[in-house]
Amino acid sequence: MMENSKPNEQLKLKALSTDQHSPKKEKQCKPIRKFIYIKTVKTGSSTLACILFRYGLKNGLIAAVEQRGSPVINFNFSSKSYNIVSYNCKNFTGFDLIANQIIYRRAEMEKIVKDAKYITILRSPYTRIRSNFFYSNKFEHLRNSPSDSNPFLAYLKSLEPPDNTQQKCCESREGSDLSHRLGVCATKLELLNANIRQLDRELDLVLLNEYYDESLILLKKIMCWEFEDIVYYPQNVNKNRLPPITGKMKNIIDKIAIADMQLYNHFNKTFWEKVKNYDGDFEADLAKYRNIKKRITEECENEPTSDYCNLFYMDATPMTKVVYDKQLNLQCSKP
Repeated sequence: MMENSKPNEQLKLKALSTDQHSPKKEKQCKPIRKFIYIKTVKTGSSTLACILFRYGLKNGLIAAVEQRGSPVINFNFSSKSYNIVSYNCKNFTGFDLIANQIIYRRAEMEKIVKDAKYITILRSPYTRIRSNFFYSNKFEHLRNSPSDSNPFLAYLKSLEPPDNTQQKCCESREGSDLSHRLGVCATKLELLNANIRQLDRELDLVLLNEYYDESLILLKKIMCWEFEDIVYYPQNVNKNRLPPITGKMKNIIDKIAIADMQLYNHFNKTFWEKVKNYDGDFEADLAKYRNIKKRITEECENEPTSDYCNLFYMDATPMTKVVYDKQLNLQCSKP
């Protein structure tokens, strides 16, 4: 909750957790207040970061963030640590969450947030690479090339290895961005798959961009949160019509994105195993959630300037800054 909220606005911020809006829980469980989100790129990750930051603000949690409220937490390989803001207060009890773009380093993360749930989100390399090409500024000159009617295909061809050349699992950074960020990249397939299996044992949940609502139902279950805690407004969505992924494009991406393809295929399989083993009526919960999300979206359309709806519509970068600024004013005793 924002510190300078008016009393009536505070009620609006809390509205999503009141009895009149919240279905009764079928089973008693304790909401998870410690979590680390390894934010990836062009996977629907900003939308999920907003959900998690908003939950932290609502519940008074302290997020580990970098200086000046950067949306990225950088890892210093020389010092083997993350560049995060520290709070020199004798009654500071530690951080509760991370929801920034970050490289997965389990041992260092455990020092920052104790006993956390670990989550991330993936997307098919086919659509993720396409989305990144049509979104990132670094490809603007290629997208606007007057001499090429299909700039995305031309870009993929520039990454394609020569015929009869054995492509290593992590040779192309564009095709192994996810596996790099999650620390599983390896030059040999056997080691890559072993690393992915180890990652599977370490993470509590891997969401899938293509099944966003379904993923959030699984998130709600493992976190013991309310339906209202996982509502969202899609962020950073490219509204332009993107070209279809052709067979030729898939063939090239299969070659340059071996690591990310292995990663995505593994967690696509385990995702549906979690759905199959869901404790409760998955389809009923999914339908209930979508109705609640529809209602809240309509409420914010009618009153978009309320404190809650401001956060509902806010992108991850300005929300990170909100969190940073709020925590600058932590009321705590100096040692």
